[in-house]
Amino acid sequence: MSVSGATRVAKWILVILNFLVFCAGAIAIGLGAWGLASEYGAQTLKDLTGSELYRGAAIAIIVGGSVLALIAIIGGVGAIIESKWLLGIYFVIMILLLILFVTAAAVGFAFRDKIEEELSKQMQNSLVYQYGVNVNNNDDNNVVTDVWDAVQKKLDCCGVSGGLNSSMSWYIWQGSTWFKQRGVMDPILADRVPSSCCVGKVENSTCQRLNLLNPTQPIQSDPKLVTNPNPALNHQGCIDSLKDKISEHIAAIVGIAVAILIVMLLSVILSVCVCTNIRKSYKSEDNRL
Repeated sequence: MSVSGATRVAKWILVILNFLVFCAGAIAIGLGAWGLASEYGAQTLKDLTGSELYRGAAIAIIVGGSVLALIAIIGGVGAIIESKWLLGIYFVIMILLLILFVTAAAVGFAFRDKIEEELSKQMQNSLVYQYGVNVNNNDDNNVVTDVWDAVQKKLDCCGVSGGLNSSMSWYIWQGSTWFKQRGVMDPILADRVPSSCCVGKVENSTCQRLNLLNPTQPIQSDPKLVTNPNPALNHQGCIDSLKDKISEHIAAIVGIAVAILIVMLLSVILSVCVCTNIRKSYKSEDNRL
């Protein structure tokens, strides 16, 4: 069966686009696997929040990437051998994937504040009720303690969210079970934040204890009294620090996502063109016979 020159060009462009789609699927699989295995990925969020949602999201990315890679192979092979059935299957699945991806992005964007609120609530609970509590006999609390310390050191943050005057950043530690157990004997000399909240290696009297000499700097018993940052203390909450890290790469993330959607859309359009011309070629051959 012979196809027109334009169809032949469209066919090979479709093959190239499907190669790009396959690469995008492979990248998605890699990102999902990284999210599961990385030191500060889904497992860390699970330990901090007790929720499997983030692990499930990483698995969904792996599954989505696998489907994308598989359908790219179907589309590429269908174009090369000029199979209208494979291209038809490819078209239907790609349309469904486009709808699914756009819907997932829209839902995530629409509920981003709710997701952040739920994350904040779960992190707050683990900090207040689990950090440093009976860590020798409770494996879950021991893991939560280690993860909080690792995250605060890695992100240069302290507490859950907010900044210098927030009750949810450095000050939240004074409402934790960890502090109440330590501060009951000596509320003046007790450490009011973990050492992981400190900038580098400093004396705990500079970073962790009440700043009686300068009541405008943390640590204080009331965050509203604070007007100047303590250079020895990380005062930004960890959610805000994480958002700052993400925002540094948001342009690249959005650009890649948009590029993938454009490639998928072009692939759908070209698959229709190639499939239509293949059908016409079949009819022309039948008429000649």
